[in-house]
Amino acid sequence: MKKKILLIGKNGQIGSILKKDLKLLSNFVIKSFSKKELNLENLLSINKKLDEHKPDIIINAAAYTKVDDAETNKDSCYKTNALSVKKISEWCKKNQCLLLHYSTDYIFSGKNNKPWNENSVPSPINFYGKSKLDGENFIVNSKCSYIILRINWIYADKGENFPKKIIKKIKRNKILNIVNDQIGTPNHAWFIGKITIKILKKIIKKPELNPKVLNVSARGYTSYYNFAKKIKKSLVSKYQDRKLIPISTKDLSKIVKDYSKMKRPLNSRLNINKLESFLEEKMPNWEIIFKKKISKIVKNYSNNN
Repeated sequence: MKKKILLIGKNGQIGSILKKDLKLLSNFVIKSFSKKELNLENLLSINKKLDEHKPDIIINAAAYTKVDDAETNKDSCYKTNALSVKKISEWCKKNQCLLLHYSTDYIFSGKNNKPWNENSVPSPINFYGKSKLDGENFIVNSKCSYIILRINWIYADKGENFPKKIIKKIKRNKILNIVNDQIGTPNHAWFIGKITIKILKKIIKKPELNPKVLNVSARGYTSYYNFAKKIKKSLVSKYQDRKLIPISTKDLSKIVKDYSKMKRPLNSRLNINKLESFLEEKMPNWEIIFKKKISKIVKNYSNNN
């Protein structure tokens, strides 16, 4: 009899990739839910849905990711990122189900000069980070079988993300202020999905090797300013005259009112030594993936705008 995998968040940046890639797993029946089909803010409905499908593995790729709005919509954010995760993990414990859950670099303060490793002490500086950290803690405290994957700076061919925002701004403005003191690793959802499948396959084959928590990222790092410069280069020549001005987070907060709503970690780099050791392979540099994927992002944006 085939085992069941339940994917939550099938329409998200990572979820939409996983929905396709999970079909490559043999001996598994895949069921996936969108946010509408399984509303994580409706806490009373979660157990009922899970009882209906009785999965052997749950992949939670759903989250409240509007980090700025999280400061004002705290109830919605906390239900999605923390309380629903508590419900899911408790169900997993009761039903001997493996939970694969995505977390974030935002659980850290960003006040460090080195990449964060899996044992670094969390200290979120905004509500989004707090909600994601509480979600992690609920999972651990449930004592279910779990693997938490911490990710950072996600972008994709579709959906809202940094490249899309920069392309939009470049096409509308001659001059752009871009922060140059926030450092991280741009990670395409395609890459995160591929690595997730590799991790899952290994845990399924050898559950005793489950590392519990893994940072998942490509190699290398950059600033948002330098990332924006690379995005600009991918556009047609008529936009190459746009001027990108490097600016500190502190100074940008003085200029842009909405930008000052939420504190942002300056260092989002993740140490991936544990990941590379677990998978026994070296991760590619983020720029290699970016060069392969940026043309499709530009094309998708142009077709829709």
